[in-house]
Amino acid sequence: MKLKFFNPNQLDKNLKATIHKTGKLGFTIEGAKKMELSSDKSIGIAVNEEDLEDNNFYLVVYPDKQSGAFNINKAGSYYYLNTKPLFDNLKLDYITNAITFDIIEETIDSQKVFIFKKRTKLNKKQDNNEK
Repeated sequence: MKLKFFNPNQLDKNLKATIHKTGKLGFTIEGAKKMELSSDKSIGIAVNEEDLEDNNFYLVVYPDKQSGAFNINKAGSYYYLNTKPLFDNLKLDYITNAITFDIIEETIDSQKVFIFKKRTKLNKKQDNNEK
């Protein structure tokens, strides 16, 4: 038997993005590094229209600003997208709920795609106000 041990320092950590109360999609520093974000690039956001049960978002980072894609913005050391119109159109309740995405990298049709797996939790402030 040959055992292979995993080094926790070599594993991806904290690859997340969160929808802020303003509707902007903000990335953790680790997530932005993994996705190689910069303000001269843009991001395409898609859903899987063949599977209505699939609540994930699929993001592709373009090497430049593309028409029809979201511009990548930077505030300090944090990157974000102005996604309020998209999330409002999709009726995501990011004000009442804390919506966070775990970021997973995959190759789909020979293209690097970042899958955003959604996690939703009731905001603590909202929960306390209702009691």
